Amino acid sequence: MLIETGGNQRYIFGSNRLRHVVGASQLVHEIGTEWVPTAVGRLDDPDATVVMTASGKALLLVGSVEAGRAVIREVSGRALREAPGLQVTGVVGPPFDATDPAAHEPARDKTYRLHVEVRAARRDPLLRDRVFPWHRLCRDSGQPAADEERYGEDELVAASAGVLARSDARHRASQRLLEQLPGDLGDVVPANTDVLRQSGWAAVVHADGNGVGGPFRRFIDHVMAVEGTSSVDLATHLRYQRLVSAELEKATWDAVRDAIAALRDQRAGEELTGRLLPIVVGGDDVTLICDAALAVPFVRAFAEGFARHTAVQPRLSAIARKATGRGSLTASAGIAVIKPHHPFGAAYELAEALTVSAKRFRSAAAFDLHVAHAATLRDLTLLREHTEPAAKCGPRVARYAGPYLLGAVEDLPVELRHRSVELLDEITSWLDRTGWLSAAQAHALREAADRSFAEYRHQLRLTVPRAPDPDRARALLDVQLPTPGTDSGRQPPADGTDAPFLRLFDAMHLHGLRLDTFAPAPSTDRSASKKDIR
Repeated sequence: MLIETGGNQRYIFGSNRLRHVVGASQLVHEIGTEWVPTAVGRLDDPDATVVMTASGKALLLVGSVEAGRAVIREVSGRALREAPGLQVTGVVGPPFDATDPAAHEPARDKTYRLHVEVRAARRDPLLRDRVFPWHRLCRDSGQPAADEERYGEDELVAASAGVLARSDARHRASQRLLEQLPGDLGDVVPANTDVLRQSGWAAVVHADGNGVGGPFRRFIDHVMAVEGTSSVDLATHLRYQRLVSAELEKATWDAVRDAIAALRDQRAGEELTGRLLPIVVGGDDVTLICDAALAVPFVRAFAEGFARHTAVQPRLSAIARKATGRGSLTASAGIAVIKPHHPFGAAYELAEALTVSAKRFRSAAAFDLHVAHAATLRDLTLLREHTEPAAKCGPRVARYAGPYLLGAVEDLPVELRHRSVELLDEITSWLDRTGWLSAAQAHALREAADRSFAEYRHQLRLTVPRAPDPDRARALLDVQLPTPGTDSGRQPPADGTDAPFLRLFDAMHLHGLRLDTFAPAPSTDRSASKKDIR
């Protein structure tokens, strides 16, 4: 029996208020990890077994079709009452002989296929709450209002049942985050989920494991390879499914904790209180919103920790080694830098597109970023900016250099070293107070690029003699061709993966997002955020 939520992105990011986003994520998490086990515990079925639970998803073995439907009925009914607007779909797969080692995997595959068909045939949850002219509407969701919600001390706003449920759940979400981030790690989470402390720019970060779905697509084959057998019985399959899923979850949370600890170490003496809010942490997925100054350092520390922690999980690393030839997994991320009131849904879609861009290098850890100075409703390829060529027939030069590969530049393949984040670090250091590239010179280069590529190169020739190492400065600031050295004449792929690009603009963005000083932290008393919201 498989039960899973659908439309999670629209549900979680359907409001632009942090309290609703955090609460919606908590409700999705509870569906799989709490509601399903509770429903199974009430079954009069000795054969009912929880195989795997995760945020918004659960896989069970049940002794009969009736028992499986009873679980689905209880969970979906509870969702209607406690999480209005969240789509929950469950199916019971075909019966199979549990004593036949070859029977359980085809049954599991058919169950997943059936779930796809059933969910595709369902009507949209928005049709449940039709809007009529006499309805008072929720300001955040546009659905019929069920009650009023309080903001601050005096403001009462009409709210739908779904919005009120998300607000109720935000307190449980805050408590769960504090349990997962013990001690002073939890101080980075805002005491009041309505307020994220930031320096004028926020960032939505979406990180995802590279190729993690591969080991699960032929999971039974990898289990047989690890066990050294030609078949796997049902008990062994269940044990591996449960343990590998739990180990992946643990590795992801350990990497998040390590990344937050690294931020505190790197920024000793700076105030980080209330500047980072995890929204989704489940499986190999992480989505959070934070002060934009913390986004890149978090991603770099998380990717390093994810590889390290997945390597020490015994069954996960064994499966990964059989599937990929490596005992660890890597992660890539997208960073959408936005103004604080930018719609979360649009920012998440942008971060997700940037993650896809970063994953083009397959197994290598990488990140891509975009600073949104305008609306982000267009496709990522249309949001990217280019410098016009010197001649009309020449190629345009990208004003962005991502994706950036993580790790030491000498550890990267020669043909990809021009994508190393360490090269971006070097240019960013030149923009510091102690660097040789002044703000005026950097802006002169940027303005020259606004006019044309030829103007940029002319201004670069005037600027690089000021550098301690002019040749190095010219090499990093000049246009970067598809690949360095003897391969530089290779034609870039048709999808623009390696079009000529400039690093200066990303360096200026990241330098501008740095915080030299933080504002004083607010009180860490969390009692103020636990008032009744009705």
